[in-house]
Amino acid sequence: MPQLAHITPIVPVSDIEATVSFYTDTLDFKLVSHTHGTHAVLMRDNAGISLVHAGGDERTLEATRHNISAYVWVKDLDALWRDLKPGLNALPQGRVRAPFTQDYGMREFHVKDPDGFLLFFGEDAGTTGDA
Repeated sequence: MPQLAHITPIVPVSDIEATVSFYTDTLDFKLVSHTHGTHAVLMRDNAGISLVHAGGDERTLEATRHNISAYVWVKDLDALWRDLKPGLNALPQGRVRAPFTQDYGMREFHVKDPDGFLLFFGEDAGTTGDA
């Protein structure tokens, strides 16, 4: 029977090199492929992201900032938070929201990439080690 393996959102960015650095240095993704200046694919475990240069189209970047996000399901959210916290602490105010439990039963933390693409990292609050 067919099975989906993973999903990789395609996200427009203003600067491929800066955004690759953010994902590799701050979120510990690994660079899988890279066409300098135009496209990059990064993976961490089974989570992927594909970056494409927006070509200076501010409307596209604005739409990404305000309308597009990704939910990354995590096993042991609090351990991931602890691992990433040193890099996340270096980000400007407003780009990170520390772990918290949502009313709908998910424990999450939120991170915005350099262009404002919002990543939700979450797991069922009943499965987290610190819940």
